[in-house]
Amino acid sequence: MYWDKSDLLFLPVGGSEEIGMNANLYHYDDKWILVDFGISFPDETDLGIDVLLPDYEFIKSLGDKFLGIILTHGHEDHIGAIPYFANSIKCPIWGTPFTIALLKRKLKENNKNDKIKLKTLNIDEIFEIGPFKLKAIRTSHSIPDPVSILISTKTGNIFHSGDWKLDSSSNINENIDINDFRSLGKDGILAMVCDSTNALVEGRTPSEDFAYNGLMETIASLKGTVLVTCFSSNISRIKSLLDIAKKSDRSVLIIGRALLRAIDAAKEVGILDNLPDLLSVNDLNLIPRSNVLIISTGSQGEPNSALNRISRDADKYIKLKKDDSIIFSSRKIPGNENAILKVQTRFLEMGVEIITDDDKNVHVSGHPSKDELVDMYSYIKPKISIPVHGTREHIDAHAELAHQCQVPIIIKPKNGDVIKLNGSSPRVISKIDFVNHVYDAGEIVPVNNERFTVRRHSLWNGFVSVSVVINEEGYLVAPPQISQIGVSDSNIMDNFLINISLKIESLIDDNMLSISKSDDDIINKIKKIIRSEFKSTFLKRPAVSVHVNRVE
Repeated sequence: MYWDKSDLLFLPVGGSEEIGMNANLYHYDDKWILVDFGISFPDETDLGIDVLLPDYEFIKSLGDKFLGIILTHGHEDHIGAIPYFANSIKCPIWGTPFTIALLKRKLKENNKNDKIKLKTLNIDEIFEIGPFKLKAIRTSHSIPDPVSILISTKTGNIFHSGDWKLDSSSNINENIDINDFRSLGKDGILAMVCDSTNALVEGRTPSEDFAYNGLMETIASLKGTVLVTCFSSNISRIKSLLDIAKKSDRSVLIIGRALLRAIDAAKEVGILDNLPDLLSVNDLNLIPRSNVLIISTGSQGEPNSALNRISRDADKYIKLKKDDSIIFSSRKIPGNENAILKVQTRFLEMGVEIITDDDKNVHVSGHPSKDELVDMYSYIKPKISIPVHGTREHIDAHAELAHQCQVPIIIKPKNGDVIKLNGSSPRVISKIDFVNHVYDAGEIVPVNNERFTVRRHSLWNGFVSVSVVINEEGYLVAPPQISQIGVSDSNIMDNFLINISLKIESLIDDNMLSISKSDDDIINKIKKIIRSEFKSTFLKRPAVSVHVNRVE
C-alpha cells in the first residue's frame, strides 16, 4: 500500500480514457465509497461478448472498509454492472427515486440478490457514510433524477459532476438552479471530477425544447408510419413524443422491453402521469398508417432490439415499407457506428426514409459543451481538475479547457491511477492493475481469458481440429481425423488434409516411445505441423485443437 489511512484518494476503476463503464472509488480515513458502477458495450472485435464489466476484485478485497455505492443516475454505463455483481455486493446502494426504481426492475428481471439495501437519495439532503458527508445536487441530463455529488471530508470537498448539462427547460420538472453550484464554489472545492464527453464540442448544448421543436416539425411533414428510436431511459424525449403524437393526430405504439421498464419506473415515481391510451400491436391494422407513431428501442443497432428485428423483416406485426420513416433521436455511441449503419442500410433497401440529427434537429446531447464547462468552472472554482468520462482525446481537451480557466492543478487520470488529493502536491501515487471483465456463458471472466483470444484468432485465421486414436504401445489405431472451418473451401483442401494426415502418422511412428508416456509432447508437435503447413499454403495460422484418445 502506497498511501496512508488519512489520505483523501480518487481511484477510477472505469470511465477514464473510455466512454462507458463509469466506476470511481474515493478513500478517506481508511474507508472507501464507490460513485457509480456501470458497464460498457463491446465493438465488433469482441466476439461473443455482450457487455464489458469493471474489475470488482480490488473492491471485493476491501471487505468492511468498503461502505457503499452512490449512483448519479440510471444509465447503463453508471448502474449496469450492479446486477452482474449483485450476489457479491454487501453494502447499501444510494440513488434518486427514479434511479432506484429502475435498478429494482433490473435486479428483479435478472433474478438477482433481493437482499441488497437500496436507499433513496433525496435532493439537497446531507447524509453520512462513515467519514464521508454527501449531498446530492440536482442537475440536468437525458434521464430523470440525475444528480451531482458533493463529497465532504475534513481534508477537503470534492464535486463529482456525474453526467450533466445546463438545461434551463425541462418537461419533467427538473430545472436546475445555477445558485446551487455557485454556493459550492463559495464554500470551497478541493477537486472537481467532471464529465468530458463533449469537451471537443464548441458552444452550448441545446435544451430539450430544441429537440421537441425539431421533432414536431419533422413528424408533421411525414407521411406513412413514423418510427422514432431513442434511448429507453430518455423519459423527457418520450414525453415529448407523446405530446407530438397527440398534436399530429397519431396513435402511439411503444415496443421494447427496456422502454416499457423505464416508463413503468417513471410512472411509479410520479414523473409520467396521465399517459394516453397506447396502441397494442394487434391494433396496428385498424389504423391508417399515416396516423401511427412507433417509439422503439434499438437506436445503437443492438442485435436483439426491436428495431433490429423489424429491419430484418422478422417482426410478426410491424412491417415498414416505402413512404414510412425512421427518426434516430439519439447519438451514436462510439463503437456502435457499424451496427447502426447495417440497420439503416436494411431499411433504406426497403424504401424507408432514415432521418438523423445530421439531417434535422431531432436530438440533443445530455452532456456539457465547451461553454458550459467554462461556466461550471467559474461556479465551482476547484483547486484541482480531474477530467473523466471520456477517451484520452476528450480528457486532453477538457484538461486544456481547465487550464484556460486557470485551475491551479490538473490531473488527467487513467483507470487504476491512485490519485492523492491532500497535501502540497496532489498527484498519482500508485497504480492498481484493473482488468476488465465480461459476462460470458453464464460466468464473469477476465477479458484476457484464453477463450476470447481463441475466438479472435479463429475469426481471422480459421480453426482446425485434429483427433488421433492411439493404443497403449503408441501405435495409431486409425488414420488421424482432421477438419477445418474458415480457412479455405478451395478444391486443393482435400488433398492438402490427406498430406497433413500422412505427416502426423509419420510423426507418431517416429515418437512411439514418448507417446506411450505423455500426450503433451505429441500435441504440441502436431500443432506445429498444422500451423506450418497452413501458413505456407494458405498464409493462415489457424487456431488448432488436438485431441488424443487412448484405447487399450
